Amino acid sequence: MPWNGRTSDSGSNSSYRGEIMNRTTLLLIVGASTLLLAPPASSAEDFDIEALREERAEQQDRYFIRGLTVKRLNTAIKLIDAEQYEEAIDKLGRLNPERLNALERSSVYRYMAKAAMSQGDAARAIGYFEQVIEQEAILVDDEAGVRFNIVQLYASLENWEKVDEELSEWFHYVDEPNGRAYYLLAISRYQRDLYAEALVPAIQALEISDKPKEGWLKLAAALYLQEEDFDSAVPILEELVVRYTKKQYWVQLSLIYGARGDYPHALRVQQLAYSQGLLTTDDELRRLARSYLFRELPYPAARVLERGINDGQIVADEDVLELLGNAWIAAREYEKSIEPLERAANLADDGRLYLRLGQVRVQREDWDEATELIQLAIEKGGLADVGKAHMLLGISYYGVDNRVRARTAFRRARVHESTEKEANVWLEHIARQGGES
Repeated sequence: MPWNGRTSDSGSNSSYRGEIMNRTTLLLIVGASTLLLAPPASSAEDFDIEALREERAEQQDRYFIRGLTVKRLNTAIKLIDAEQYEEAIDKLGRLNPERLNALERSSVYRYMAKAAMSQGDAARAIGYFEQVIEQEAILVDDEAGVRFNIVQLYASLENWEKVDEELSEWFHYVDEPNGRAYYLLAISRYQRDLYAEALVPAIQALEISDKPKEGWLKLAAALYLQEEDFDSAVPILEELVVRYTKKQYWVQLSLIYGARGDYPHALRVQQLAYSQGLLTTDDELRRLARSYLFRELPYPAARVLERGINDGQIVADEDVLELLGNAWIAAREYEKSIEPLERAANLADDGRLYLRLGQVRVQREDWDEATELIQLAIEKGGLADVGKAHMLLGISYYGVDNRVRARTAFRRARVHESTEKEANVWLEHIARQGGES
């Protein structure tokens, strides 16, 4: 009878992606779990791996691969090496399975699976590997390898439920599961939004590996952060920062420190990332500047913003220009604050920033400039405290000894509750100097 190797009709995949993870953004995902990673209790009790090892070892004495099969296998191997995969499968498929013993059949199916994998036909390869297992002829360790191949092929097809199912079976066949297996189990659950169930194998993958891979660390961090378990996520992200100098890990670590309320560490991480040239985007640089300001360090905040604007990394919009101006003011660099605040005021829809500029001029006792700017602020409108604007205008007029206009401004200020008392004090002062109140 003709050879009829069973295949799957679920489609093909042009390339195997071993550590596939579609959700790589790392908006860090998670859950806590009390689940223990082990085969289901009932199946584990029924499965005697040592007995199976002995049985399979004894079978090796009964089975051997005969000359004709060896010849056909060698021919197939040469065809595979020559990348003639379909020809290799066809050559092996001509063997009559009923005339082969179980060991020969398993060998034929394994090479057919290898050829299918080399073609990128994951579904077909899975079918051949399943045929290998059904022969029940290879050593237990070899079967473990075949089963793990099936796991990886299902991962390449993104069939995560089957990955979970096949791994659960594979664990019966190994004494010491490797970190990659735990990682794949975690991924298979993560991809199905089973975040709590994914956390335990994700952490076990790290615990049994001296040097866990980058993707393993990323997944564990993501799972912890989804649960907002920042304390557990921090050491993992710290390891990512140390071992892999990538901007995303520095940014995430600083955000986590901030979420924990550990602002000094958040700023230090940002500073280190900035010194390495890793912070380059508009939002990253604004965040760093705001962190400096939060820690009452206005000068470096202003320098970051100024450099970012000059280098074209920060969009010079109203908000950032105001932030830069305020940073210079906080650093007592009043002259430097004027240019960005003027640009921001021109962009603004209201007079708030003209009033801020007026305040700067008042502090510098530049009375003429102050009166002009404050008048612009009042004319443009939209002020939260109009009384304050009239108060500053009155002070500016008084500074140039224009008591008539100063008195008018103070009278307008005193009709507002927020500035009534202060305006009356100024009016009384002017009255004592010889003017009416």
